[in-house]
Amino acid sequence: MGYRMAIPGSAVLLGMKLIDRYIIGRKLVPLISTVSIALIALLLERMVRLLDLVVNKGGPLSLILKMLVNLIPHYLGIALPAAFFIGVLLAISRMSSDSELDAIHSCGVPLHRLVAPIMAFAGVLVLCGAIIVGYLQPYTRYAYRALVYVVTETAWDSALEQGAFFTGFGNTTVMVDDIAEGGRRLIGIFVHEEKPLGGSVTTTARTGHVVRSPEDFKLILELENGVRIESSGPGRQSTALTFEHLQLPLDTALNPAPFRDRGDSSRELTLTELWRALQKPPPTIPRDALVAEFHGRLVRIGTYLFLPLLAFPLGSSTRRTRRGTGLATGLVLVVIYHYLLQFGEDMTQETGISPLLTLWGPFALYSGASAWAFYKAGTAPGQNPIEIVLSRLDQALETLRGLGRRRRTA
Repeated sequence: MGYRMAIPGSAVLLGMKLIDRYIIGRKLVPLISTVSIALIALLLERMVRLLDLVVNKGGPLSLILKMLVNLIPHYLGIALPAAFFIGVLLAISRMSSDSELDAIHSCGVPLHRLVAPIMAFAGVLVLCGAIIVGYLQPYTRYAYRALVYVVTETAWDSALEQGAFFTGFGNTTVMVDDIAEGGRRLIGIFVHEEKPLGGSVTTTARTGHVVRSPEDFKLILELENGVRIESSGPGRQSTALTFEHLQLPLDTALNPAPFRDRGDSSRELTLTELWRALQKPPPTIPRDALVAEFHGRLVRIGTYLFLPLLAFPLGSSTRRTRRGTGLATGLVLVVIYHYLLQFGEDMTQETGISPLLTLWGPFALYSGASAWAFYKAGTAPGQNPIEIVLSRLDQALETLRGLGRRRRTA
């Protein structure tokens, strides 16, 4: 006579909670690591270009940091979906390699129950993505463009001519003997300023540099090794002093005009503003551009929901294939999807093709394929098409490696 031990429902519930926490914990580390590495890499690449742009224009390092901060939401919107996918795939592949998935399955836990905490996490990322893509990016993109405008748009580049007097400073006249470094470095400087109440100030210097103030990024002329003479008027006492360093704020007429208002581009509008603009398109933005931008953001926000379904079958196939094969295949699929969405946005914007075809079509294709692959991984573990394809791909790569080794030894 056999005995059957009954397991209390509370114990089962506690066990499932422990499994959920364990799965979430296994994916958090690769998720955070991947997001951090991707952000650092993307920001460093952009920083190199910003250094060339800002330093050549005399901008301070604080301006570069401010521009990089405004770029974080843009790059986070790119890195977060890929990092989420890689995090899930690595976590599942490790659990598969360590036979943890087999142990959990042997306890009667189905595959769809394992993915439940990941899908809940994906729901949280959908909200985060909606905030980042829908609302943060438009504001920070506008702020970044405004800073670029401050750096690049200035009358100073064309104000001075070598050996000629320039009187565009109001009561100030400037002449320089030589100009170098694109107008930033001046040699042989003469500055004469007439005071409103009478008198004048005359400043000469051997060299000078045009820089920007760290506070408001306005133009400043930094003079080196010169003489400053202040006169109160004809027949009155004058004072002279020598200096090694002196800063002269340049006239506001040489600073660029205020940057335009936000909303001149569809990418600078929030999701709410895009929806309103679709009902009544502004004259400066084509309606097709608004449609492409609005649907493109919705598709990217919804992408988080099918990524776990694609990562699970790819990660669980590592028992038969190398872990790198599944990871490389998944990354290729995600990159192709990303460029399909970009191409779809361009097609809708340029030709007016419905976003149901150009944007929601790839989304439906990837979502359906991911759901099918996940279903097959749960109903036919070890024999599902994903594992078979990856196994054959791994065998083909191993054959190519063997041919390469033979050629080197021949």
